[in-house]
Amino acid sequence: MNKPERIVAALIGKIPDMVPYMYNTTMRGIQERIVGHKIDGPTVDGTNISGWIGRMDEEARVIPSLSTVPEVADLLGMDAIQIQILPPVFANRVVEGGSIGVGRGLIDSAEALASARMPDPDDEKLLRSIEEMIRRYKGDFALGVRTRLGPAPSILSMGLENITTFYYDEDDTLFKTVEMYTDWSRKMNRNLCEMDFDFFWCFDDIAFTTSLLISPMMFREIFKENIRKAVSTINKPWIFHSDGNYSKVLDDIVDIGAYGIHPIEKTSMDTRWLKENYGNRLCLIGNIDIDYTLSSGTEEEVEQEVRERIEMLGPGGRYIIADSNSIPDGCKAENIIAMAKAVEKYRHIY
Repeated sequence: MNKPERIVAALIGKIPDMVPYMYNTTMRGIQERIVGHKIDGPTVDGTNISGWIGRMDEEARVIPSLSTVPEVADLLGMDAIQIQILPPVFANRVVEGGSIGVGRGLIDSAEALASARMPDPDDEKLLRSIEEMIRRYKGDFALGVRTRLGPAPSILSMGLENITTFYYDEDDTLFKTVEMYTDWSRKMNRNLCEMDFDFFWCFDDIAFTTSLLISPMMFREIFKENIRKAVSTINKPWIFHSDGNYSKVLDDIVDIGAYGIHPIEKTSMDTRWLKENYGNRLCLIGNIDIDYTLSSGTEEEVEQEVRERIEMLGPGGRYIIADSNSIPDGCKAENIIAMAKAVEKYRHIY
């Protein structure tokens, strides 16, 4: 199998020739430490990992970037990279240590929502720039779209406090905000499916470590059918990503049509339980711990965890080994390299 075939086989429930290997994102700093020099390509870093963040009176933009540059992916033996194409977030920018994060959401009223202007998903200049990135960077890799379906940008642009207020006051600003993002995603996904992508990786955090950010009832009432609309124009396998424990809505994620889930954080959902209960319905992606193993562990611990995850999750074919969230600059470059070596050592199980 070539790399795209290997990734797609795992996602659609077939047995690949070996366990596929990829990352969500690899931050610029650690990519540079891995290869030992500066990287000039349009890759993710602390300024763009969340896409465009800003006020309604600014021009909202889509900023395509690479999840990992091909040089790093080649060195590590990865099977896939992604192009990040995220909708904007209307929130205060928080600048700290050279990184830009999401502050207070700015959609706090119907008037605020009316002033929000989304970038045009049919913009020819934007679409041409994405196609140029595909031609320049795809190579032999499976190529994914790193995008969002609606929940995450809605939550970030409103804030949980406003969402709760809108919900209990029966203020339709909540529903209209979600529909704004869902409609944008649906249109953008349609355009992206005409390009040379192999899969979609959809990042919509709906949980924290122990539980959902919102109730299961609220998820089903507000987000579920909107997610279904957003993916209705995707004709390729797609992965649902959320941090934390969202086990109470996993059946809903399956019902919507997800092919796989990521990142399976070590402290959130039980890995063996997921394998036993969902391993025949979903491709399980991730589970190599970034909080200790890849950031502070020894190279021997990295190898042990890779071997254990492949032994536990690999049988049956629905597993792609990856990070337990993303690869931040705080991870050790030598541990990322040790993981790559361990993957190559243990991935030949089929």
